[in-house]
Amino acid sequence: MRQPSADIVLVTGCSSGIGRATCDRLARKGAIVYGGSRSQCAPEHWAYIPLDVTQADGVRAFVAEVLRREGRITALVCCAGVGLAGALEDTADDEARHHFETNLFGTTRLIRAVLPTMRKQGFGKIIVIGSIGGLIGLPYVGYYSAAKFALDGLVQALRGEIAQFGVQATVVHPGDFHTAFGKRRIFARDAAHSAYADAFHKTLAFYAEKEEGAPIPDAVATRITRLLSQRTLPTRVVVGSPLERLGVFGKAILPGRPFEYLFRKAYSP
Repeated sequence: MRQPSADIVLVTGCSSGIGRATCDRLARKGAIVYGGSRSQCAPEHWAYIPLDVTQADGVRAFVAEVLRREGRITALVCCAGVGLAGALEDTADDEARHHFETNLFGTTRLIRAVLPTMRKQGFGKIIVIGSIGGLIGLPYVGYYSAAKFALDGLVQALRGEIAQFGVQATVVHPGDFHTAFGKRRIFARDAAHSAYADAFHKTLAFYAEKEEGAPIPDAVATRITRLLSQRTLPTRVVVGSPLERLGVFGKAILPGRPFEYLFRKAYSP
């Protein structure tokens, strides 16, 4: 089946940051955009539907409502995510599970919900927002990095499964951008008072400084818009500063220990 000209795009995490910027830009470019998030939105140029990605029934209802209104889905952009900070030793199982419910399983729930429609259509694009922390493990946000690493591997596997149906997927790994994400980061209960406390606080302050001085997320929204206009999607895309992109490249070509040494020099308090 030939893809119709009007794009119907679902975006999760639409209330702020990359999700909000993506909704706004896609709508300006003429797409019909449906944003979903737990936080209420009042957009002017796209539609908001309440969505909690940790709830399977809510995810199915979100997709069903878009299909009821439009009859098809061109693309899914998964931006919903939360941050969890704390040394691995200080992070309890329930805290990690809650984190994965949003960052990993929330994404897989949406993908599973749209795939039957995309398969029947014979087309569709899925864009998952990862993180440079999903390519380079970041100290004291280990479970965040783990979830984003998992998404990178998930997309690699997914591409091999869905290509036969004309459906494509990619993962976009942003570096630091100025959003509310860092301010909303959740701290593990035992993080503040532990053997790691001093280094933890210094490292999180360093992360906050980098995020505060970073550009707004329009560059990520622009890249997502371009990806949706491309004929084929790449396996992954990195969007960040020259130093961040150099770090990803360096990890790919350098032995492990030399890379860790250089990374600590460049990206630590």
